[in-house]
Amino acid sequence: MVWSEGYVSEINYTNGFYGELSPLKLSLATALKSIHPPNTTKPFTYCELACGRGYTTNLLASTYPEAQFYANDFNPNHIFEAQTLAESAGTKNVQFFDDSFAEFIHQDLPSFDFIVLHGIYSWITPENRRLIVDFIRQKLKVGGIVYISYNTLPGWSAAMPMQGLMLKHRQHSSAPILESIEGALSFTERLMNANAGYFVQNPSLKSRFDNLKSQNRNYLVHEYFNEQWNSFYFDQVAEELEDAKLSYVASAQVMDNIDVLNFSAEAQKILAEIKDYSYKEVVKDFCLNTQFRRDIFAKGKLAMMAGEQVNIMSNFRYALIVPIDSIKLKHNFAVGEVSLQEEIYVPIVSALSQSPLTMGELQTDVNVKKIAVNNIYQALIVLTGLGYIHPAVDDETCKRRKQSTDAFNKMLQKRSFITDEMTSLASPLIGSGVGVNSLEQLLLYAKSRDENPVKFLWDIFSKQGKRLVKDNKVLQTPQENITYIESVAKTFYGSRLDTLKRLGID
Repeated sequence: MVWSEGYVSEINYTNGFYGELSPLKLSLATALKSIHPPNTTKPFTYCELACGRGYTTNLLASTYPEAQFYANDFNPNHIFEAQTLAESAGTKNVQFFDDSFAEFIHQDLPSFDFIVLHGIYSWITPENRRLIVDFIRQKLKVGGIVYISYNTLPGWSAAMPMQGLMLKHRQHSSAPILESIEGALSFTERLMNANAGYFVQNPSLKSRFDNLKSQNRNYLVHEYFNEQWNSFYFDQVAEELEDAKLSYVASAQVMDNIDVLNFSAEAQKILAEIKDYSYKEVVKDFCLNTQFRRDIFAKGKLAMMAGEQVNIMSNFRYALIVPIDSIKLKHNFAVGEVSLQEEIYVPIVSALSQSPLTMGELQTDVNVKKIAVNNIYQALIVLTGLGYIHPAVDDETCKRRKQSTDAFNKMLQKRSFITDEMTSLASPLIGSGVGVNSLEQLLLYAKSRDENPVKFLWDIFSKQGKRLVKDNKVLQTPQENITYIESVAKTFYGSRLDTLKRLGID
């Protein structure tokens, strides 16, 4: 078999940042389940398996300059780009390898506190899954944690035949890969419009297919057109990982761990009757029709005493990561629309808008101290799950890391002149990425050079022959483009920029 082993290698993967892989976020999710996480206040070791083009690993390495990061991807195109990003930013604490899983284990590697793999487990052969488990068994420290994500049953059960149909159509095409994918999409749509029985009996597929058609084609190549494409019940993955001495801890998405927002009262009663944790997770997935899981496993779990957890959770510091006027109190959760209690959430958000605070510090705020401790605790977790706040480090640590994140962010801002793929900048305060699109990155760059932002950007775009897109329409005239840049700049240079500055991004 060729080196790619059936995995698409002709087209590079997309450049996404995945916040669940942040060490501080993983530590919070672990501590929520009364399990001691690795200590991120001291130097630690971190490994990403199948890192793609290395964007996430590079960004995280810049936010934790005292830690050591390692990553592999079998595609040399990906690794060359990852290494180039690191060199361009001057990031010294990260190493990339164009090794297969079988080769990577023979490199001179340390033992790891964190091993993460996002989305690869569903797209590789059983042999490569076995090699991953063997790598974890040999390279994960006792007390270390693993993040793993994968396509899940039953959520994919209805759509799996559609994926199989598109893959088979591509395999019967001699056209170049992107052209063959368009052909597969067109053929599938024709069958759907012809009222093929499969689509008639699975009407939910239409909205899924419409969404799929709108996706970046490089993403579709890797997500839907690999020869290996698998969905798993949770217990199947848990059983495979047992060979690496791993046991389940929690979902990396903290909102998943709040039962009252995910399950009806009757469903919670049913789940409480199930004693086997593995089977319980399977039943949860049936309740939620889960399509994709993001799980944390540990090699040896040290449970906290009740007092220890209270102390640790009280000392997690939280930072507001969005402008306060963008926060909404009504949200749709798995149980339906829920209105967050204004008397609880507004005082907490108001206090955090002044500065990052621990739960203990929040309890001394004149308006927050009236709120019951359990309500403060749950509100902080919900706000984290909604993406309004994020665990944060102390100001001294933030200041120490800023030189590294500034260099990384400046490099990305310069790259925004030629690509709009990398839409997160590194925050030294939260040790993770913050969404900042390419136009906003260029506005930051213009401000750092004391340039008139609108003139600066339009001079560059006009020389490149580039036109901006608004509401999915290409703006044709210079005045349309200039007006759009002015409107974005007006919004950006207000509360949006103030928020980024508080996060150490400027």
